[in-house]
Amino acid sequence: MVTFFDPATYSRFVQDATAGIYFQEMTNMPALQAGQEVEIEGTTSPGEYAPIIVPKKVQILGTGKFPTARPVSAAELVSGSQDSQFVEISGIVRSVRFEEESQYFLLEIMASGERFTAYARTLPVTEPASLVDSTVKVRGVCSTLFNRLRQLFGFRLLVPRSEDLLVEIPAPASPYDTTVQTINSLLRFTPQGTYGHRVKVTGTVTCQEAGRAVFIQDQTEGLHVQTRQRTPLKPGDVVEVLGFPAKGEYTPMLQDAIFRKTGDAKPPEPVELDTDELLKGEHDCRLVTLKANLIERTQRGREQFLVLESGGFTFHAYFSQDADVANLRRFLNGSQVSVTGICLIERGSGWQAGEGWRAKSFRLVLPTIASVVVLEGPPWWTQPDKLRVAGIVSVLVLSLLLLIDVMRRRPKKTKA
Repeated sequence: MVTFFDPATYSRFVQDATAGIYFQEMTNMPALQAGQEVEIEGTTSPGEYAPIIVPKKVQILGTGKFPTARPVSAAELVSGSQDSQFVEISGIVRSVRFEEESQYFLLEIMASGERFTAYARTLPVTEPASLVDSTVKVRGVCSTLFNRLRQLFGFRLLVPRSEDLLVEIPAPASPYDTTVQTINSLLRFTPQGTYGHRVKVTGTVTCQEAGRAVFIQDQTEGLHVQTRQRTPLKPGDVVEVLGFPAKGEYTPMLQDAIFRKTGDAKPPEPVELDTDELLKGEHDCRLVTLKANLIERTQRGREQFLVLESGGFTFHAYFSQDADVANLRRFLNGSQVSVTGICLIERGSGWQAGEGWRAKSFRLVLPTIASVVVLEGPPWWTQPDKLRVAGIVSVLVLSLLLLIDVMRRRPKKTKA
């Protein structure tokens, strides 16, 4: 039985009463469809991950009865043991988008902590966005993702028919009508409550990286919001955010979020702190300011950032991807500066309870180039200057000594 066939996505699968298997393309391959019964003559091959068939002849026998999908767990799919099998699993839809290149709807689904993509031609709803936060049952062929060393790094489910994508629990009809949560309540212990579904928070924008992230604050805490939405925001905009809570580096974050502006407010005032106070982690994802010495301006890929030092502690400050950093050269190494940005804690592996714990490090996200203010220029007589002068003097002294030695070795002229 053909369980999925789409040469454009290199997806060709059949299954009999015992198991499913992938088969390669061949010359004069008939146009196959899921649900057809076929007879394949060919040879076996180890494939690039699991065994496959290299066909020599494919004959369509007619329409047959589709195999029953085997219920599986996310752990089984991650193991790779279900490669090429027609399976069934339930999960919560995190996002839906239509891919023009393949002409498939791509559903990001979370099941038991594992995230995967389901490819479907049609959806069981008229509005794709209404499927987000629904609990769905998806039946499809497990297509593993692997590298050239035959190692699995992911999987996807290929949905062959419209009836193979079912809504078990629909999402709320008006998601923005959900009760607002404070940021500091996210991922707190609660005996009740449904984990894995979307929540709503409100806050004031401190920084936006369009199509990537928005940082907000409320009266309690700051929050990193991952979102593909590109609607322009500015510091001070008040927004409602719908997203899925997830563990961040130190404090919770929201993933696969959408937002809408609901008002205007004064941009949050940054809190002035020193490095020790920042390393306590109490201001993660919040707008802070501190004084530091500029060690170096540098670039890694498309990221422009500053290497800074304060109180004997070195850290990095990255400019937002939307920041105009054309005039970055005006910041001279050795300058004393004040930097204002979003603090992101880097927890490290040595966490412990108690007041004495400190994070391994932190970094700042700088919304604009104006986030850096020069307080004092570099001293005219810096350590690099000293080293350069010392080097020049050493060369001159060495040259003079060589010249004296050459003059001494020259034979003296005798009088005629």
